[in-house]
Amino acid sequence: MAQYLLVHGAWHGAWCWQKVVPLLTEKGHTVLAPDLPGHGHDKTPLAKITFEIYLKFLTQFIETAPMPVILVGHSFAGMIISALAERYPDKIKCLVYVAGFLPQNGQSMFQIATQLPHTPFSKLMTADPKKNAFYFPLDKMHEFGFAQTALKDFEALLPLFCTEPLLPLNTPVALSAQNFGQVPKVYIECLHDNAIPIQAQRAMHSTTPCRVQSLPSDHSPFYAMPEQLATILHQIE
Repeated sequence: MAQYLLVHGAWHGAWCWQKVVPLLTEKGHTVLAPDLPGHGHDKTPLAKITFEIYLKFLTQFIETAPMPVILVGHSFAGMIISALAERYPDKIKCLVYVAGFLPQNGQSMFQIATQLPHTPFSKLMTADPKKNAFYFPLDKMHEFGFAQTALKDFEALLPLFCTEPLLPLNTPVALSAQNFGQVPKVYIECLHDNAIPIQAQRAMHSTTPCRVQSLPSDHSPFYAMPEQLATILHQIE
């Protein structure tokens, strides 16, 4: 059985994986889904959060795992898992991008975003560098990321969203063919994604060798279709 490390994306916490974790554990896998610093139950102040803090936090799970991990990143967390693969290529069995940002060497998430087609939601995002904060209006989050989740179910999630730290989004990652390049990769497309449209997802994974899987999902398949997502994750070798 495999060891999974699930990394949530911007404005989220470990809570977003709550439907997927039991589906994988029922199949005998070990699954970890921690809150990144400043997210969920973690109360690290926004002002202290950098991309490096994310990497150091997740390193503990990778280094103590009894076997190489299947490292799964949703959305912005694609940047994080890419950087971790550069540092620990022998400790990562596979990288899995769930509608994730898939960078090239030297890119930050913001740099990638400027090269992708803009969506109507792009102009709704605002930054406050003095507070190290990046905001998205909660009243648009359902349409943005959870369009296939029933509104009454989504409303129960509203208190769980958080302000996103700004600095990590603007931090470039250093990637090499010798390290990052040697780790197998799976890209899970979300075909009805309003946050990162399918054309943008394909523009990213077309530049990096990946095995591509597709789900007829919005940006949040862990809520829209957790069984199908868990099945794809389970079948990764």
